[in-house]
This record gives sequence, structure tokens and C-alpha cells, in this order.
Amino acid sequence: MRFRSKKNKVTLRHGIIFKEYPDESALFREALALEYLDAAGLAVPALFGREDNALKMEYIPGVPYADLVEELSFEQAEALAAWLAEYHGLTSLLRGDCNLRNFLWSEGRCVGVDFEDEPMMGDGEIDMGKILAYAVTYSPPLTEAKAASAHLLLRAFVNLNGPLDLDLIKSAYLTEIAAMNSRRKQYAVHPHSAALFFDKFSQEKIQN
Repeated sequence: MRFRSKKNKVTLRHGIIFKEYPDESALFREALALEYLDAAGLAVPALFGREDNALKMEYIPGVPYADLVEELSFEQAEALAAWLAEYHGLTSLLRGDCNLRNFLWSEGRCVGVDFEDEPMMGDGEIDMGKILAYAVTYSPPLTEAKAASAHLLLRAFVNLNGPLDLDLIKSAYLTEIAAMNSRRKQYAVHPHSAALFFDKFSQEKIQN
């Protein structure tokens, strides 16, 4: 069984994930991240070892958050927000790659996967803005259901972290959407529409 990945070959063999890397530095980054985060108790796949240019790791059955954004529950939003807060607390780093395919809803918890990118410093609101950008742009983008899901995520971030810099979240959200548009050589969504959509889902009361 092979999984979707743009950079690597990821397969499931005999119940174990084999992730093959063309870039050895990415392999080392992911191995170090998994060892540290797993030892600290964060929900990530266990690392079983290395075989040539591949890491062997635990297979986590679950649903990618990318597949939940038309029907996200507050429980699922809270679980992602809690995972992110714990990650920030453990590493003092940004998650960076906030594609919602890198978060799984598995057995009532959020599990993070894919840690090969270079670590980055910054405020936690940057990751939150990026997560919201992905949440609203999966096809079909900017639907009413995605507005509801984004609102739940924002509520969960605020409930867990207290008052946040909403302008910084919006700036990171728009920056990530601009990057998506550049990568895809076409608009994922028009920036002006994305900004209005953010205002729409963030204007309601977001704190319990």
C-alpha cells in the first residue's frame, strides 16, 4: 500500500510504514524529531529504525484532518489545538508544514506526522493561521461548512491559549494562501476572497 507524498515514497509493509527519502538530511531531521517528541509523550508515530534511505515507523490508522474540514467537530478541533499547543511547549518551534494531511484523527486524539522540514522559530499564531489557510482551501474552497470548521478551530485555539493576536493569525493565513497560489501556478482562492472569508468566520464570538 502506497500513500500520497510529493517528496518521498511512503509505503505500508507488513503493518509498518517505510518512508524513503531522496534527501538524507530530511531523514535525520525527521528521525530526531520523532525520537524527541515520542519520548516527551506527544502523539506521533513511534520510530522503529532505519533501513538504507528509509525510516521504519508505526502505522497510525486514522482520518487526515484534510478529510474532516467539511464536517469538523469541536472535539476534533480541540484535539488539534491541544496537540499544537503541546508541540509548541515542547519545542519552542513552529510546526511549519501545517498541511492538514499531516494531522490524523485517530481513536479520539490528534496525531501529528511528517517532521522532515527545517525547524523554524516564530509565534504560535503563525501555525494557527497556516492551519486555517489549509482548512478553508481544500476543494471545494470557501464553503459554508469550511467557514464553520475554521470557526471551530479558531475557538479551540483561543480557548486553549487565551487571547491571541488575531491580526498575526490573519497575516499568516493570507501569507500561506499566497504561497499556495504560487506553488499551484493558479489561485487556490483569490486573496481578496480569502481575506473576506477570514473576517466572516472570525467575527463571531470565539471564546466560550
